[in-house]
Amino acid sequence: MLSRKGGVGKTLTAMYTVALLKTQGRDVAVLDKDPEGSAGAWARAAGNLPFPVYPEGKQAQAMKHAVVVVDTPPNDPKALGDAARMAARVLVVAKCNALEADRLVPTLDALAASGFSGPWGILLTQARGGLGREMKAALEDEDLPVYGIIPHLIKFERAFGTLPDDLTEYREALAEVLA
Repeated sequence: MLSRKGGVGKTLTAMYTVALLKTQGRDVAVLDKDPEGSAGAWARAAGNLPFPVYPEGKQAQAMKHAVVVVDTPPNDPKALGDAARMAARVLVVAKCNALEADRLVPTLDALAASGFSGPWGILLTQARGGLGREMKAALEDEDLPVYGIIPHLIKFERAFGTLPDDLTEYREALAEVLA
């Protein structure tokens, strides 16, 4: 999960993505590279998750899993580059509004500077009304790949500290990515 911007839903997306992958029977983990430790705090609040969440200091242990989702910190191009270089696929998380679209540029610059050459795409989060479809179309007009759109729903605001169980929106948005 890459974004230079905070508050776009990286941690939420990491936790939902790993929960979704776990329902597919995959060996998954989260690596929390954010110094604020949001994914770790989520795991502690949840109690007993069916997948581990590792702090940055346990990266070697995390990398023993078949799939590792990395929750990156905001405003740290070095951490984004490091995460991209260890990735097989990159998911750029962007909050769905005009301001956030403009702030995608530094994230895409950091991704390009990392040397990552694998598959990547943008996941639009917190979409309201038709803005998700409009932003997706605008990004695709610029030849930027968009994996999907996650609507703004109250269940996501209440999800912290729980095992995500209604995975419908993430399953639909990431269907081709996680196939």
